[in-house]
Amino acid sequence: MATYMWRKYADYVYTKWEKTILWDMVEPFRRPKSFTPLVTIYVCAFYTGVIGAAITEQLYKFWKLRAPTTVGVA
Repeated sequence: MATYMWRKYADYVYTKWEKTILWDMVEPFRRPKSFTPLVTIYVCAFYTGVIGAAITEQLYKFWKLRAPTTVGVA
């Protein structure tokens, strides 16, 4: 009886380890349970780009109007 119990326990531990290895390999490729974090990241990235483009355009206009006509070469 004890041998049977040890064998069952060993089978349980081995299959548990095997499942853990399998799911550790598959886990990064599973889709998220909710798309809210992904959508939030995409929206933040989009608006970061929009704000960056607006700042770049304003800096371009600012320096185009105030560019020195002559640049002294030292």
